[in-house]
Amino acid sequence: MGRLVDLFVTYRFIKLLVKPFNKQDAFTYGIIDDKGYRTEKEIETPEEKASYTILHKLIFNIKRLMGKVPGLGTRLGTYAAALFLLKDTFKEQIEDFDQIQKMLLEEIMKDNNLSSEISEDYFGSIPSGEYKLRSEMMLPDFETLAKFGDRIIFENDASPVDNVLGIDIYEAIHKRTNQPIYVSVDDIRIKK
Repeated sequence: MGRLVDLFVTYRFIKLLVKPFNKQDAFTYGIIDDKGYRTEKEIETPEEKASYTILHKLIFNIKRLMGKVPGLGTRLGTYAAALFLLKDTFKEQIEDFDQIQKMLLEEIMKDNNLSSEISEDYFGSIPSGEYKLRSEMMLPDFETLAKFGDRIIFENDASPVDNVLGIDIYEAIHKRTNQPIYVSVDDIRIKK
């Protein structure tokens, strides 16, 4: 029974971790802003108290820290990191983690409307062309920062060069610096 409770709490933790700040109940009640910081609003009703517990404070702090790490600030990157935590925590207790991962991914994508942003057509390869970055990212030299909106180029249809936590990683060229850059589908604006 204890393992089941642990799994439920961990699942709830991960579900809150990947939910954007502006979709949290605490945001709806005006208790936090869109960056997860506490506002001046007084917490009065039982619903407001339930939306901003010690667990919520911890998760909001972790989300802000993760947002500072290139790649983890994206919703899919946050999901991958959270899933890794779940897998590492329960590796001895869970026999079929792939099934749990699939269920979590489906629910999280549905809850966060990720299916409208990420097309299944793009899993596996990315068509050649020019794309814009959705977030800041560090280039492989660890000195240069690629900025939001910077253009990257796939000279040919790109196949994944690696897969990290179930997320395909692709190599492109950062147009401004002409350096290689490694991105996931969630890091770029997909051409329609």
